[in-house]
Amino acid sequence: MDERRTPVAGVSVVTAAAVCLIAYSYLVGLWLDRHGHSSDLVLVVRNWVNRPTGVGEDFGFLGVALLLMVAGFTISGAARAAGTGRLPFATRLARRGLPALVLAAAVGALLLAVGAEPLVDPAITTPVGAVALFALLLLVLLPLHHRFPGLAVFVQLEVVCLLVLAGGWATSTGEHDALRVIGLTAALVPLATLGQIAWLFRTELLFRWHALVLGLLCLALLVLAERVFPESAAFWRPLAAGYALLLFLIALPRGASIAATRVVRWLDSRALPLFVSIPVVGYAVLGVQHLVVTPALAIPISLTCTCLAAELLHRCRKRLA
Repeated sequence: MDERRTPVAGVSVVTAAAVCLIAYSYLVGLWLDRHGHSSDLVLVVRNWVNRPTGVGEDFGFLGVALLLMVAGFTISGAARAAGTGRLPFATRLARRGLPALVLAAAVGALLLAVGAEPLVDPAITTPVGAVALFALLLLVLLPLHHRFPGLAVFVQLEVVCLLVLAGGWATSTGEHDALRVIGLTAALVPLATLGQIAWLFRTELLFRWHALVLGLLCLALLVLAERVFPESAAFWRPLAAGYALLLFLIALPRGASIAATRVVRWLDSRALPLFVSIPVVGYAVLGVQHLVVTPALAIPISLTCTCLAAELLHRCRKRLA
């Protein structure tokens, strides 16, 4: 069978793990901190895992980095399957992603209108923007991507570097907030590009040393972004990105037995609905409950509501697509 057109078991496992890490970060670690609660389990994990290893933010960025690599891997396969035609590629991406994002935005707006508290931090919106920017760059460079994929990736990284530097300049001057937001968004694009490089190497469209050089350039851009945007320096994101890359590369050729399990298949097929339901529905449900029930009961209820919302969103997306 053609590996370029068939699912990769390791990617499914990584996707499922990433969604679980994000759910833990936002619905357990972040929510408890922001609402004045504490948990012995969370403190133990922070003191014995997060801080010693340098993986901050309660695994949130690690999960986001893994999802971005999966997005880069998957979108690269879709780009190759679409040929050199930009319209089929753009249509396919829009049909797969836009319905979930539009429905999630509508639900979030409705919850805000009734006084609920969905999570709309840049930690959620910036990765979505990074995937959109990555897809846009790939769309623009699609013919080059088919003829000279290594050169196309290099051009993408050059554009990302310019956007990050422009965002840093906007930060230093205190002006042009839109340019600063674009720079922060571009700072995450190298994570998706690492997934793209993995796909190109796996399908033998890149030589080993080409993939190595381009991967190192991606990591260098992550370090540059940390220097350009001081607010992210405390989280050691390049280190977390390095962990994510190692996990992604280790899992990529493995995981067939795990990927076949029902839970992993469900999490993998509903990754995007879950990613948007966690901050929109799950976080808001926690906010409604926290004055009535204890976190030990509120968190399982919130997770249940998140899964139900993701399932409904997944089915709506399939109908709209």
